[in-house]
Order: sequence, then C-alpha cells, then structure tokens
Amino acid sequence: MLVAPQLSVQATDRLGTLLGRCGRHLPVVGRLVAENMRALKLYSSAAHAGYFTHLGWHFAGALQALRCAGHAQCVRQSAELAGLAASRIELDGSVSHVLETVAEGRGAVLVGPHISNYLLNLTRLNQVLPLTVYLRYSKQHGRREAKQRWYQASGVGWISEATQAAGALGRLGRMADALRAGRVLFITPDLPQKRDSGTPVRFFRRELYLPAGPAALAVRSGAPLFLLTAEDHGTRQRLVVQGPFEDQGGLRRGARREAIQRRMQWFASGLERFLRQQTALWYLWGDKRWTRVFRGDPRYVRWLPATPAPPPTETTSLSRAT
Repeated sequence: MLVAPQLSVQATDRLGTLLGRCGRHLPVVGRLVAENMRALKLYSSAAHAGYFTHLGWHFAGALQALRCAGHAQCVRQSAELAGLAASRIELDGSVSHVLETVAEGRGAVLVGPHISNYLLNLTRLNQVLPLTVYLRYSKQHGRREAKQRWYQASGVGWISEATQAAGALGRLGRMADALRAGRVLFITPDLPQKRDSGTPVRFFRRELYLPAGPAALAVRSGAPLFLLTAEDHGTRQRLVVQGPFEDQGGLRRGARREAIQRRMQWFASGLERFLRQQTALWYLWGDKRWTRVFRGDPRYVRWLPATPAPPPTETTSLSRAT
C-alpha cells in the first residue's frame, strides 16, 4: 500500500504481467490450483496458465486503485482509474435488466462469484449502477484498510463491519436500508461454510454449504435477485448478468427457508456453469476452504449420487423411430 501511490499505470501493468508469467511455476501454489481444477475435472494447461494471467491482472487492478489512496491528486487518479475500467471492462447488454429495476426506483441484490480483476469490474459496473458492496470482516487490520481504500478510490459504496462482533441483524439492517434507497447491493456468496452453518446446495455432484445472507435479504425485502458473471475476451473482460430469479415455488407462509434454499441453489448452479465455461476467471482456485471442499473434507462437503437422466420425451421417441 505504501509503494502503490508512487507507481505509474505502466509499472503496475508490468508487475501484473510478471506475476502472471511466474505464478504458475511456483511449486506450492501452482500445484494446488492444478489439483483443485482436476478435482472438478476442469483442468487444462490453458486454463491453468490463464488463471495466473488473470491473477496478475487482478493484482495490477488492485494496485491501480491503491495508487489513489492518500495521494494529493486523488481526484485526478480516481478519474484515471475510471478510465482504465472503461477501457478494459465491457458491459454485456444483459446489464440493462438491472438498470430497468433501478429506473423503477427499486433496489436489487446482485450476487456473483469472486471473479479475477473484480476491483476494476466493480468500478466499471458502478459507472452505470448505484453499487454498494458488502465487505466481510478481516482479522488483519491492513487487509481491512486496503479494502476500504480500494473502494474509496473506485467510487463504489460499501457496507463494512466495524468490529468482528457486529451482529447479523445489524448487517442485514444496513443492507436493507441500501435496498430501500434504490441501491444495487453486491455480495459474493461463493464461500463454503461448515455443514452446520450454511445452506445446502448441489454443486458438481457434491452437497456443499453456502452463506444464505443474500438470498435471505432478497426474500425478506422482496428485492429482485440477479447473478453477475464474466467472460474472457482476450485482454478484456465482459460482465454478464443473469436473472432476475423467478421463484416457481412461490413464497408461501412458513416456507421462507425453502425459498432461500432455492435462491442459493440458483446461485450454485450459475457458479457451476461459470466454472465450466470460464474456468480461468475464478479467483478462488487456491482458496483454503475450497481446497477442503475439493479434497472431500466431511465438515464442508458430502458426495451425492448422480442425477438420473430424464426419460425420453414422446417427440424424441418418434424422431428416433422415424
């Protein structure tokens, strides 16, 4: 953080490129990422190399934001950061679905996985949406400070926990206030929990457990739920929105838990599609908790039987007979 304000755009880009080239050759990290990709049968040399390339760009994007922090020319450098985000991050037309919600004066819950270079991604998205990000508590003071300085430089609003002891009701209350104000609340729920503290979802033939906060907030507030992912376009990324989630099960009295689970399963299924289609873009391939999931730690995951194939439809049977 101390060095970042002294760096140029070109210097940060060079550092990111260097990290991308060298990272996959680091014996521990490179092997761990490869093993985790293989656990889901998604490993390829291209995906492995691409992950570290994007990790380097992520690192460079973080440094770009930190260049502004505490700098006398912060306003100019924030504008420079916004320009970088606009030049490197594209917005798919599907973002208009969230724009329509905001235009109606309603808030929305936007969930998404940890996508590499998410700092520039959110900076770009904030240029068209009134974005607020929920920042989870970090035990390391330096990391907490860095997060706040990142979002301050990017112009993205944030809700953070003042202390580790901040209660869930207080957090949900602040997030509900943001929704009532017509904000788009962005939360990343791709953080596996232990079996007794998360909502069960099906994911790559496994049952794992994810935090239900975003889904609970959407159910309680009535705010529409959207999913944010991204696509790799060479040196650029394109942000894509899916949704809003349409609950075919409805929201019957006393069935709130099931409604929350359906929304979290929708997210988990979207995350699975994202990993299959854009393997290199997921930031958390080396995460410790996900590594426990991939290694079959029974506290975090259990195997599920394969889903049986649906019976052939009448149309399919007739076409085969023909």
